[in-house]
Amino acid sequence: MDVKAVKKYVVLGTAGVLGAAIGVNSCTLVPAGHVGVRSLLGAVKEKELEPGFNLKNPLESVVEMNTRTQELKETTAVPTSEGLIATLDVSVLFHIDPSRADEIYKNLGQDEQYMGTFIQPTTRSTVRDVVSNYRAEALYTSSERGKISVDLMERLEGPLSQRGYVLEKVLLRDVKLPEKLVTAIEEKLQADQQAQKMFYVLEGAKKEADRKKIEAEGIAGAQEIIKSSLTPEYLQWYYMETLKGLVGSPNTTFVITPFDQKLVPLLPLEGKK
Repeated sequence: MDVKAVKKYVVLGTAGVLGAAIGVNSCTLVPAGHVGVRSLLGAVKEKELEPGFNLKNPLESVVEMNTRTQELKETTAVPTSEGLIATLDVSVLFHIDPSRADEIYKNLGQDEQYMGTFIQPTTRSTVRDVVSNYRAEALYTSSERGKISVDLMERLEGPLSQRGYVLEKVLLRDVKLPEKLVTAIEEKLQADQQAQKMFYVLEGAKKEADRKKIEAEGIAGAQEIIKSSLTPEYLQWYYMETLKGLVGSPNTTFVITPFDQKLVPLLPLEGKK
């Protein structure tokens, strides 16, 4: 084989290798839950590559950025409004805005990098600022913990949004307080419950007393009405009607009661008409 033929085969082989390399580097596959951030000679491109098969410049490099929900678990000791130290376990759920992945990569780096350089310190600072507005007792009750979670959510949402993140939820998983403080809070809550129970007991007794007073006033009023109606004429009439009833009764026994000259009974007389 002559020299010219060898050179020809070498050139063709080299061209084939270069063509294959260019073809391979002209396409990329971005996995689900990610976007591809392109950079060319150190310059980051704005338009991200969507998940799936993509064509690109052979000279571009592609960095995969996770767009799934991520969780930062943070345990931090923070002071309450009284200056007492509480240890909080907080979870921050978030994901990156896919359309701003290039901005995040350029300014903060990839997942592990931006977690340590931005998400974690921002969370720590926010937790410290929010908890300093609450008393230790608020951290002990579940209802107040819900308010703290809402406050953390509102305070974190702005800074994360500005840097290209979408905040999903802030969870206050656990709170640890000094043992003596927990005992004091429990005793106070128990005392409050006892005081509230006694208030309802006293309130019930007062209502019962008011009811009896109203009932007594009603009875007294009725008695006054009855008393005003017991005139001598009424008693004389009632006495004569009672005697009539006795005469018409199958029982022939007569009962004679004392009376004055006006036939007004001198003793109470009970009978049916």
